[in-house]
Parts: sequence; C-alpha cells; structure tokens
Amino acid sequence: MDFMLPDQLNLADAFLDARVREGAGDKTAIVCGSRSLTYRDVQRLANRFGHALRGLGVEPEQRVLLALPDGPEYVGALFGVLKIGAVVVMVNPQLRPEEIAYLYDYTRAKVVVTTSESLETFGTAARDARHRPRILVVGGGGGEHASFDPEGRDLPDVLEAEPTHRDDVAI
Repeated sequence: MDFMLPDQLNLADAFLDARVREGAGDKTAIVCGSRSLTYRDVQRLANRFGHALRGLGVEPEQRVLLALPDGPEYVGALFGVLKIGAVVVMVNPQLRPEEIAYLYDYTRAKVVVTTSESLETFGTAARDARHRPRILVVGGGGGEHASFDPEGRDLPDVLEAEPTHRDDVAI
C-alpha cells in the first residue's frame, strides 16, 4: 500500500491540533510529576510559545534552539516552534559555553529557549558566538533577556499553524 503525505503538513497541527479537533482535547496528554496537562492545555501552551517566538522575530524556516529539561514547557516550546513553521534544534541544557557557541554559529538560531538555571551559560556562549541569538527564559529571571511565563497571561492562546510543506525542515 502506498501512502502519500499531503503537500501542506505542519507537525504541530498533525500531532497536537488534530487531537483537539478530533475531540480528544480534554484527554490527558502529559503527566509530569504532580502536573497533568490535557491536549488542549498543551495546545494553549504551544500557542503562547509560538506568539512569544514570533514576538522575538522568529520567522518560518529559522532555527530555534530548545535547551530545556524534559517537561510540559519543553513540549509546549517544541510544538510552538513547529506551529510557526520554524525549525527545532534540541540541545542539552547542560552543555559547556564553547559547545553552545559552536551550535549558535552552526545553526544560526534566531532564538534560544532555556531556563534561568542555564541562562548564565547560554548568555556567556552568546558573547563569544558570531551568530548571537536572542534568549527566551522560561519561568522568569530573564533580566535583560525576554522572559516566558508558562501561564502566558499576556499572550494569546490561539494560533493558526503555519502552512508548511511536507518537505520543509522541521527538526
């Protein structure tokens, strides 16, 4: 049996938004410690991340480094990047500054998303990199950098998926 993907394919739409459209929005999508998020909760979080990234100037096909520990914010950021048609570059948040500087230059990422615990290292790496991304700090403590509150009270939680092509780079 031959299977052909549609020309227009956005992974966030296919794996997240479609679950909500199919009626699974109130079903559990993530359990992390004492936290439990439904598909609709993850969708809202992803949409807020997408708006935050667009606000920092991220456009389709530009790379975004995700340097977050496993958890709901990581999943929300991942789907937020994909939803706006940008390219996810997953990295270990505990890399050394010289490794991070290399990745900044290699990927030419527009933004790096990290936590306040990793901010100093990622900020140090940016000073030595030829391509310096903006830094989005999850959970506060961003100082001079943009800060993302996971509750996203100031950001809309509705966002249309970028109409990406099945051959576009996503991850």
